[in-house]
Amino acid sequence: MVRSLAQVGITCSDITKSLEFYHDVLGLPLLEAIDVPFDQRRDIYGVGEETKVTLFLLRTGNGGFVELFNFDPLVGPHQDVVWNRAGITHLALDVKNLPAVMKKLQEKGIKFVCPVKCNLGTDFIFTRDPDGNLVELIDMKKLYWPARIAGGLIAKMNTKTKYKDLYERIKNKKPFPV
Repeated sequence: MVRSLAQVGITCSDITKSLEFYHDVLGLPLLEAIDVPFDQRRDIYGVGEETKVTLFLLRTGNGGFVELFNFDPLVGPHQDVVWNRAGITHLALDVKNLPAVMKKLQEKGIKFVCPVKCNLGTDFIFTRDPDGNLVELIDMKKLYWPARIAGGLIAKMNTKTKYKDLYERIKNKKPFPV
């Protein structure tokens, strides 16, 4: 059914600062800048004719995209992520050689919100984009190729082994213990 994550959309309060961060600092190439036609603005985003929408499409590795949205006018201020409230919490970008990436970003003035963390053989760290959205930089190291090649197979096997009880709970609509 789902093959991969295709894209992530981010509404920006200052498109110039966001393009600088995602394109100039993180190095995502800009593929398109699209002025969204009114019928799409109305039908998809639920805005009126007075609201202009420009979508900037940036490419990540392996076929993914980051869409930066510029709504004019923008409604309401940005709110920081609250991790224990339902909703999307962060965007994660795959990097190689996290220490070298961090050094380059620090030279460009980027600050990190925590020290490097390690989990299951991966290293990761968080920064924030100009609107305060959390951006995770993750280095899968030796797990990169096994995850890319065998990740789907392992996930399928886990439905019948390691996470069998979890999948049964989901299938039978049983609540999760807290």
